[in-house]
Amino acid sequence: MPQKVKEIMLPLDEYAVVDEYVTILDALQALDDAQTNLPADRQPHRAVLVRDSGGRIVGKLHHFAFLRALIPKREALVEQNVLDRAGVDDDLLQASMRTFDLLTGDCVNVCERARTVLVRHVYSSTKNGIDEEAALTDAIAAFLNQQTLSLLVLRSGEPVGVLRLSDLFDELAREMKREECNGEEKKAQA
Repeated sequence: MPQKVKEIMLPLDEYAVVDEYVTILDALQALDDAQTNLPADRQPHRAVLVRDSGGRIVGKLHHFAFLRALIPKREALVEQNVLDRAGVDDDLLQASMRTFDLLTGDCVNVCERARTVLVRHVYSSTKNGIDEEAALTDAIAAFLNQQTLSLLVLRSGEPVGVLRLSDLFDELAREMKREECNGEEKKAQA
């Protein structure tokens, strides 16, 4: 079984990476393109990495970010200080906004949003990563601690790949099954 992160990570050149100034539609195309180059034994990608104008990886565009891109930002109907003075709490405000959305029938034009929303407005920043020499047990702890589906893999502090939870899970599941089989063989021989 692989013991280090670098043994199961996907190198950056096998992962979808886009500039922060491209559209959501461009990011979706990059995601599709990356899927075609994915090894057959790997699960599909669920995110796109985002790089800034200096070429540094600054974040990722995951499923929630894609969904966030589809919802137009609402302008505040009233000033926050007026709401505070009136004693309106966040729960009441959110319920009111949901009712307002239902009444106004705010439909999302998915195609228009995909062509106009820039990745830089919806991506999630990536602050943490894991060293390529880290043990898989450290990766498990990082996934549990950060509650994420992927981690940047770093070499000397620079991103060189992505460790996806799905790949770690698949590797651990294969190992568990091998152990289970070995245990059953030993029982049969006894």
